[in-house]
Amino acid sequence: MSGLAGKSVIVTGSSSGIGEATAILFARKGCNVTLCGQDSGRLQEAEEKCKQAGAAGGHTNRFIAVAGDMTDSGVRKKVVQDTQAAFGRLDVLVANHGVLMGGALPDLSEIDYDTTMDINLKSTVFLIKEALPYLEMTKGSIVCVSSIFSTMTGPNLLPYFLSKAATDHLVRCLAVQLGPKGIRVNAVNPSGVNTRIARFLGDSGDPDAVDKVFGPNTPLAGQASGAQEQADVIAFLVSEEARFITGQCLVVDGGLGLKGNPFNWLPQQGSS
Repeated sequence: MSGLAGKSVIVTGSSSGIGEATAILFARKGCNVTLCGQDSGRLQEAEEKCKQAGAAGGHTNRFIAVAGDMTDSGVRKKVVQDTQAAFGRLDVLVANHGVLMGGALPDLSEIDYDTTMDINLKSTVFLIKEALPYLEMTKGSIVCVSSIFSTMTGPNLLPYFLSKAATDHLVRCLAVQLGPKGIRVNAVNPSGVNTRIARFLGDSGDPDAVDKVFGPNTPLAGQASGAQEQADVIAFLVSEEARFITGQCLVVDGGLGLKGNPFNWLPQQGSS
């Protein structure tokens, strides 16, 4: 993947999982990286990993971290302004932050609905708005992390499904709107990825639940995706090789979705 060295990148939700793997990959590619997350301890650990990854290129000082809740307009503003102040430019925005919560309609609370939509959708919209003037200067690129469940149905997680469907359409709408400005907007749509957000699977937060549930049902290699598979595609989408790709929601699921809706065979919460 060419054209990444020297670019300045914001990766939200980068204290673990897909975001952390993406931030580290950009560090390895010679990028300046702003990491964002709510857990300051894990965020610091992720920043240290970026410094180690970037050490070979002699740029351990090209990383900053901003801790905070992306639903806070002040935090969104700080993320963008601190990036501009530290690196003098913004080339790439990866909107990876998100939450997975909420149940079926009879049990759905307004709090869970509002929290999910605020984190997964609203904060992404207004983070992009905050970053837009700087992305215009560099003819930059945006990648949103969506989900294969954006086009599927299920018995639970209603607000999550809705937020990801809206994210896909946000990508399409912004691609049309921002294309004339030279800004590309795409998404990756993972299936079950072995990250902290999927701890709801299995009993007692089993760290191997994703592999156990999704792995045997994934046609490609019979294993669930790791964070690195998603990070590699994100990096491709903002690279020079993807310069004519915009408005696309790229499914990265090892063929899982080809077997039909996973919620036809996924175990329900609390089931054995």
